[in-house]
Amino acid sequence: MKHALPSRWRRPRTALSAAAIALALGGAGAVVANTAIATGVDGASGDPGLAAPAAPGPTDSAKELRGRLLNAAEKQAAENKDQKQQAATEGSATAGSQKVSPFIVGGSVTAVSSSPWMVQLGYYDSATDEGYFCGGTLVAPNKVLTAAHCVAGLDWVENGTVQAGSADLGAGGTTVGVWQQWVHPGYNPSTVRNDIAVLTLNQPLKQQWLRLAASNDSALYKPGTTATVYGWGLTSGGAGAELSAKLRKVNLPLVADSTCNSAMRTVLGKDIFAEGSMICAGTPATGTDEGTKSPCNGDSGGPLVVAGKVVGVVSWGVEGCTGKGAYPVFTKVSAFTGVAQPRIDDTNLSFDGRADLMARTPSGNLYQQNSKGKSLAKRKYAGNGWQSANWMLQADLDRNWDQDLIHRDKSDGKIHRMYWNAAQEEWKDQIVSTVWGGYKSYAIPGDLTGDARPDLVALDAYGSVFLYPGKGNGQFNAKVRIVNKAWKGVKLIGHGDLTGDGKADLLVRNSSGTVYLYRGTGVTSKPFATRITARTGWKFTAYVASGDVTGDGKADLMARDSGGKLWLYPGTGKASSSLFGTRISLGAGYNQYNLLF
Repeated sequence: MKHALPSRWRRPRTALSAAAIALALGGAGAVVANTAIATGVDGASGDPGLAAPAAPGPTDSAKELRGRLLNAAEKQAAENKDQKQQAATEGSATAGSQKVSPFIVGGSVTAVSSSPWMVQLGYYDSATDEGYFCGGTLVAPNKVLTAAHCVAGLDWVENGTVQAGSADLGAGGTTVGVWQQWVHPGYNPSTVRNDIAVLTLNQPLKQQWLRLAASNDSALYKPGTTATVYGWGLTSGGAGAELSAKLRKVNLPLVADSTCNSAMRTVLGKDIFAEGSMICAGTPATGTDEGTKSPCNGDSGGPLVVAGKVVGVVSWGVEGCTGKGAYPVFTKVSAFTGVAQPRIDDTNLSFDGRADLMARTPSGNLYQQNSKGKSLAKRKYAGNGWQSANWMLQADLDRNWDQDLIHRDKSDGKIHRMYWNAAQEEWKDQIVSTVWGGYKSYAIPGDLTGDARPDLVALDAYGSVFLYPGKGNGQFNAKVRIVNKAWKGVKLIGHGDLTGDGKADLLVRNSSGTVYLYRGTGVTSKPFATRITARTGWKFTAYVASGDVTGDGKADLMARDSGGKLWLYPGTGKASSSLFGTRISLGAGYNQYNLLF
């Protein structure tokens, strides 16, 4: 039997029943401007003198968003029918071979309570009458992991809708818009390589989210391991098939790369499968619906899940999804965690995916300078009354996408967390009671333990370092000693992934100005690998590690020299003395601040 070239289960054209199309629309949303923190409200809890963080909010009503989702599905339904008719007319299995179409064949209906992170993605452009439907996975309160072929070339900010919290296609749950979109820069629609994307929502969702498979999670990919794929896609490869009105799932065994490569080469007559960046799951399709278990049209972008982690993203397969001998193919998530995770953890003060700078004067005034990539915007007044803080850090401890200000107050010697309470629309002051305030140096690199919660490291006067695993609510679990009296007199620096493997790293500077890189491992008992010398002779008066300043997915470093000039050291992702690229001047006059963070 002759088969089509890979059917990129992209922008799956899906069909809806008349009943589903007729689902009622309802709800409304409020418009919130996206402006930087400026001079503003006082009187929040703890009286921080900070204005409300002006996060992006919904610009379309829930009714408009849901209508967009249903229009997208309706357009896909029409295209699905056209493809089937064309194939029947031409009598060729290659008809429509460049179309993408994923679904759950041979699966069963499942409840959203068992997969609360599963979301529906609808794209509809009223100007062109173009619509697509895909699945996605909530991987942070405001982040959705999906396939690049669902996003590339489309304006999801203008025309996209995300629906969460419902197993019903196009109904119930919560509908939100898209604030930003990121597509892997190496995505190739011809070869379906690098088929991964991240959507940033215009407001956070309360549903539980899933973690990505880490770069060293090889055990999750052992052939024969049972994985589960989810979606609303077609439940049949035959003519007239429609999207499922209910969320479905099917269990599939993981397949060895060599087996999949050989099978798909035989089926397609050419090499498409890329070992190392793609995976297969299931058993060879039978040629008909009977005996076939597979995703198909409409399931594109949805997750393949093992042990509570996303190991794959529905990517492509053969036209019709049931071609004899074929397997469904997924993007191998662990191969892309290094580039995708920074897009998921990019919370910052200005909500644009670039880390920003905060500075304090001796009088206690705070100023914010937003990153423009390789320069900083003009400073804006951000609050007052902060003269009692003797150090401050930026970190989103509860992963709600609003940046927190963590600091030690010298008046009481305690660690405080100033965070924005969206429900009460005010700043709250929380004492971090689980961390001692008497350490010599602190850093919050990110997730060091592999549970997707930001962790804290602290150095005592004797040179011992302690890891405090984050609870995800602003507090931390019991400390773990990770260095025993060997780092006396050093400074801890770091926030984010410096080496491009998806794990948070730490920088340590000693008294002679040597900076060491400690790569994160994701293991609590030994969170850092053997140190690597990154720089020597650095005698800067301040270091700022707020994250990815340039927006390229790699953590960067800012440093102030004795003359008051601020320099940006862009990260390269190279775990060596080439950790940073050529420095870039960010301006002078920074000696007027006695605290940079």
